[in-house]
Amino acid sequence: MLTELEESGNELKEQYPDDSKTVENFIRALKEACRARYKKALDGNVEPMKAEARFFLAEDRMCAYACLLRPENGGDDITLEEFLGDLRYEGICYGVLREDIEREFDLGYFRIFPVARGKPPLAGEDGKVTELLQRRRNMSVEVQNGSQVDFEEDPQLQPIRKGTVICLIRAPRAGSDGMDVTGQGLPSPQPAAACVPQGKNTVIGRGGQALIAGVDGILYMENDQFCIHEQKIVDGDMEQFQGTLRVSGNLYIGGNVDGGVEIEASGEIVINGKMGEARVTSTNGTIRVQKGVYGTKGKTFLAAACQVQSPVMEWVEIDGGTSVIAETISNSVIRCGGTVYVMSGRGMIVDSQIRAGDSILCRRVGNLAGGRSRFSVGYPPHIPESWERTREELAEVQETLKKLWDSITGLRKKGARISEAEQSLLERLVEQRDLYFERQEALVTELKSLNKALEKKSKGRVRCEKLYPLLDIQIGRLTEEITSEEEDCDIHAEVSRIFLK
Repeated sequence: MLTELEESGNELKEQYPDDSKTVENFIRALKEACRARYKKALDGNVEPMKAEARFFLAEDRMCAYACLLRPENGGDDITLEEFLGDLRYEGICYGVLREDIEREFDLGYFRIFPVARGKPPLAGEDGKVTELLQRRRNMSVEVQNGSQVDFEEDPQLQPIRKGTVICLIRAPRAGSDGMDVTGQGLPSPQPAAACVPQGKNTVIGRGGQALIAGVDGILYMENDQFCIHEQKIVDGDMEQFQGTLRVSGNLYIGGNVDGGVEIEASGEIVINGKMGEARVTSTNGTIRVQKGVYGTKGKTFLAAACQVQSPVMEWVEIDGGTSVIAETISNSVIRCGGTVYVMSGRGMIVDSQIRAGDSILCRRVGNLAGGRSRFSVGYPPHIPESWERTREELAEVQETLKKLWDSITGLRKKGARISEAEQSLLERLVEQRDLYFERQEALVTELKSLNKALEKKSKGRVRCEKLYPLLDIQIGRLTEEITSEEEDCDIHAEVSRIFLK
């Protein structure tokens, strides 16, 4: 009897390995029950013992097993109906394996067989976000390291149009509840909603199935969320625009700018192509021309309150508020409140006039063909410019005064012989002389003030690895013409002299 139970249990454990522990526990219970029945049957005074069905529940109540114990002392067999009744009274009411029970019932006693299996809860699916666009951190142009920009790489800006889908959102999908063999419900775990990386200027759309751009602008990441830096977007080239394009905020142009167009924005301006004949102004931000400025003399202008970036600057007038960064500057006029950096690529400045409030740092000035560049460093650009302009105007005023004095003196020598016409001319000349005297005094005062400003010690300098003549250098009121080829230059002023090393 015990051997039959062991053999039956081993078969079940092979067939249902996940139920091995339940089957082993049932076998132990059956052995005890069988020993008790057998011992009781040996007592001659015991009445016949009817066949008996024994049931066993798994600890999690997800399955139930049964075994038929044989009758003793001539007792009656158990019918299928009685077995099913016993099963129901034991509280096993769900997932009853009726066909398996009928088949197993005819195979005799001491066989262990499953009689019911519950339905486990099916977990749902958590919500999911599928990102369609790249995660970039830059929302505006910026210097990549204090002195240079890698123009081989794009500016890491991701322009986006209003309504563009950033992420697809899949809502959580509910699972299905289960039930154990006793009819007790087993709720399915609640699925988690998707964590949508929604940031500034993005909205949930398409019935909650998408994160979309709420405005035109530059897509960037902040605090692990997609945000949009609002910005005007122009697709393709700008070559035929009439009048001036004025934008409040930032501007991104996907192609080239040419044809004499005029552009003005209060924020950052990014031109992803080339720039030719045009006037571009950023009143509060930075300008970046990704593929270079190839201008025309007197027809190409760039002005930025902060920084100007372009790999090539040819035949262009630039006014950079804080700094100018390039790989090549040629035939250009540049005013910069800070430092001009030409350190990457060729690192060359040729035939250009540059006024920098701080310094000019480059790898090379000039080339083998010669030419002349003019640099002024160490002072706000308007000071040396005003100094030169004031000196020139003062010289012109003084020359005019000399001519007026000569004319006035000649007329006065005539004395009583002067005609009425000549007297009238003399009065006009005297009036002009007085006006020129006033202008001369104002210019002398202004020049004294500028001289005083230029006499202040400056840390401005020009550094380059190679210098080809000719270079005119001005630091304050000091000027120097460099006519020789030099290497490893650190041009700066000390006391009242300009040094090259």
